[in-house]
Amino acid sequence: MTTAEPAAVSQPSLRQAILFGALLVTVDVFLLGQGALALLVGICLLFIGLPRTFLARKFVAVRARRLRNIAVYLAAVIAVFLLNAENNRIARSRADTLVSAVKAFHTKNQRYPNSLQELVPDHIDRVPLAKYALMFNRFSYYTSGQGASLFYVELPPFGRPTYSFTRNEWGYLD
Repeated sequence: MTTAEPAAVSQPSLRQAILFGALLVTVDVFLLGQGALALLVGICLLFIGLPRTFLARKFVAVRARRLRNIAVYLAAVIAVFLLNAENNRIARSRADTLVSAVKAFHTKNQRYPNSLQELVPDHIDRVPLAKYALMFNRFSYYTSGQGASLFYVELPPFGRPTYSFTRNEWGYLD
């Protein structure tokens, strides 16, 4: 009685792997802006994909192609985290510019602006977007009898860095 070799499993082509990686980056950076999908994909690759590649007999014939595709997917995961970090750095820089403009407005008018649009054109040319993303890309500004605050979403749906003009410091809403 002989044991038959398991049949080779077809693997996505390099082009398909690159397209999937590009889709992951596009959706997770420019649409959602959070990295949750990339985190899930990365965990699956490290704890399921890699062990199966080396331990399952059916992948022996396609191991090199499978490892190549995993490397492409992991590169996409890393790109998501790097691009999200850059997006958040940009948002913080733009927020600091808005904080300075609100403070200048307050000094000049002895009150906080009712909206960020009130800063245009005397203090800023236009109200910038917080990030390069389709969702969670705007600054929020609120005034009350106790002062004013500015925030943006760093890690949706939570993770909102908030600047309190009365305390003159950054903090987090959640």
